[in-house]
Amino acid sequence: MNGPITPSWTQRSRLLRLVEDAEAGRYRPQHTISALRVRGELNLSALNRAWIRLQRRHPTLLTSFDPRKPLWRLDPADPVDLIRLQSPADAQQALTREAERPFDVERGPLARLIVIPLPDAAEMMLGLVIDHLVSDQWSRRILVADLYRLYNLEIGASTETLPPAPNAYLGWLERQNNYLESTAGLNLRRKLARHVILPQDGPTGRAEIPRIPRQLNADWYERLLPAARQHRLTRLQLVLAALDAASAELAEHFPTATLMMVTGRPRPDLHGAVGWLADHVAIPHQGRSADPGEHLRSFREALVAALNSARVPWPLVVADSVPERFSRPTSLPYLSFNAQSLGMRAAVPLVPFANTEIEEFPVHLSRPDGALLTYWTEDDDGGLRVALRYQPERYSEADVLALWERTITNLDRFAEDAGRAVGSAER
Repeated sequence: MNGPITPSWTQRSRLLRLVEDAEAGRYRPQHTISALRVRGELNLSALNRAWIRLQRRHPTLLTSFDPRKPLWRLDPADPVDLIRLQSPADAQQALTREAERPFDVERGPLARLIVIPLPDAAEMMLGLVIDHLVSDQWSRRILVADLYRLYNLEIGASTETLPPAPNAYLGWLERQNNYLESTAGLNLRRKLARHVILPQDGPTGRAEIPRIPRQLNADWYERLLPAARQHRLTRLQLVLAALDAASAELAEHFPTATLMMVTGRPRPDLHGAVGWLADHVAIPHQGRSADPGEHLRSFREALVAALNSARVPWPLVVADSVPERFSRPTSLPYLSFNAQSLGMRAAVPLVPFANTEIEEFPVHLSRPDGALLTYWTEDDDGGLRVALRYQPERYSEADVLALWERTITNLDRFAEDAGRAVGSAER
């Protein structure tokens, strides 16, 4: 690795927000975290050696940025040791505080490993925290899997030889930046700047972001399969279609601008790469219909068109459309749909530390996002786990619950319509 290089547009947007926040005397962390409860015999000296090896294996974690130019410095900093905290009264709260502590973006490294012993001597918490500038959710799982493997090598529990980690992220970033300045890229940018309608300014998201959890059991989620197959959508995309319809039906309260998270990892060489490849794509859906089947056909067309435009990052769409908003897209009151499917998790299998039992648990960091962040995750039991996080300056809890209930109503309509279509076909 060498540098410096021009960051991606997504990184540039975040760096500009860091500068603005610093000038305003505030800090809003945007970190990813893997939180683990480990029970069993864990050798912390070996874990530290594995952690040092992990940072060298993925030198992106050791890089730094010049936020004002902006530039990405690829020359790596020295690896850092793991952080061992004393056993606090509330270990999870202590882990959250340490996870939200700022990184030194201008010097690096941009990752830390936290260890918190628990009252039971055979149990502890681990937290792998990475600045979002160099990591997304997929990267987080790659790093945890590699940490397991390196630890098992350190204690002699494995003789597995790890292949070199792919460094494909930098090539992907260079190709993206070159495309965006090419004739084809400029033409697509002009098209999106004309046709993606940005909503009016919303709140800046400085207050604590509440979170409302919801769960759909496996049997209920299974009901969506016929509708998903009929319209060539995944069930998560079907949920997004229901949310899209719900936001239009409640347009007095909710904007109709919906962003969907895309992973940016279609190429096999990117599957093991660590970096911030995930981004949002806007779905401008104007063809909503009261007829469930017609709505889903129209939505699928809008979804395909949006995915075909995904080579232009959302921050660049904002920069091209309304330049003064580029550095503060969090002020746009859009709905953000982040989907993490079982297929994504299965693509990065986890191998536990030898002689231990591992349990992942959620830690909710104060991530800034749009007016309403909806984060949907397929659960291991075949159902759907949902977290609704929203800006209280704009929405009340009643508003958010109304959106959720209307989304469920629309999913019921989609399932019933598909059932009628199947029944007619069988007759």
